[in-house]
Amino acid sequence: MQIGQFIKSDKLHRLKSLENKMRSILEEAKEEDADLNDLTPKLEEMKVKVQDREAKQANVMRNLELLNMIADQRKLEDEQDLLQDRMDRMDQVSVTAKHNTAKKNIEKFKSEIDRRLGSKDSLEIQQRDLKRKLQSSEYKNVDEKYRVKMIEHETSSMCVSDLDLYYSALDKALLRYHGLKIGDINKIIQELWTMVYRGEDISSIRLTSDQENSSRASRSYNYRVVMTKGTTELDMRGRCSAGQRVLASIVIRLALAETFCINCGVMALDEPTTNLDYANKRGLATALAQIIANRAAQENFQLVIITHDEEFVTMMKHELSSQTGFDMPERYFQVSREESHDGCYYSKIKTIDWDEI
Repeated sequence: MQIGQFIKSDKLHRLKSLENKMRSILEEAKEEDADLNDLTPKLEEMKVKVQDREAKQANVMRNLELLNMIADQRKLEDEQDLLQDRMDRMDQVSVTAKHNTAKKNIEKFKSEIDRRLGSKDSLEIQQRDLKRKLQSSEYKNVDEKYRVKMIEHETSSMCVSDLDLYYSALDKALLRYHGLKIGDINKIIQELWTMVYRGEDISSIRLTSDQENSSRASRSYNYRVVMTKGTTELDMRGRCSAGQRVLASIVIRLALAETFCINCGVMALDEPTTNLDYANKRGLATALAQIIANRAAQENFQLVIITHDEEFVTMMKHELSSQTGFDMPERYFQVSREESHDGCYYSKIKTIDWDEI
């Protein structure tokens, strides 16, 4: 049954067709093999020609290299000739000296290289030691510690800068204050001198100050007392009498007390009339009486005068009673030296009423 189906189908016809095509393909393959056999000698011939061409090309390249080497050789020979000419023209002694110098420099450089290599080894050892130290607890968080210290340093620098500004402002204020106080002192000195001094040769005195050229930390002033005679100002030192010097000293001290001790109620004078004549003692009494009158309203004011001059005490009494217009002190104290029954001398203090003068 299957054979019958196969005969009825077209497969047998297709099989014969394929066999015919295969026979034609085999014949074509035989023809191609024949053609290939014919081309094999030509291929061998072409291979031989290619090998000959490569050999010729290599030969040409070698010839080119040879020509370049010949050109380089000629160039080097020319340079050699030039160097030989230069050597012929050079002095053999100087060349030898330069050669020896070059050798010494080479030795020196070698020694320096050895020294540097030794230093390098030492530095590498130190580097390793430092790296080990950085790993220890002592240097732990060193960056943070550095940051904190840097902040402290910058803060301190800013504080120092601010303090410099403050010091500069304070210094200027002190200079201004100094100038103002010197002006006030001289004003009081002028008033007191006009009131006290009875002579005609010195019209006025005043304080002057000269600043020394020094740093701000050690700044100081040299004070001088100058007097006016006519229209000329002169230093009082060495140009005035003992009485004028004492009177000027008292006037200056009174002016200083009036300027700087306005809240200090105690003023003491020890032997203020030394070397003063009658007129100047009277002027001093007048000035003291005026000061007492000006300070009368101050509760804690007290003027202490220590003197052996009873005449001056009398002057003070008259000036106080005639110029001030307020009640006189009840008494004054007199200190005397008396001999006791045991033969020794003792100081004795007595109170004496003003009315007894």
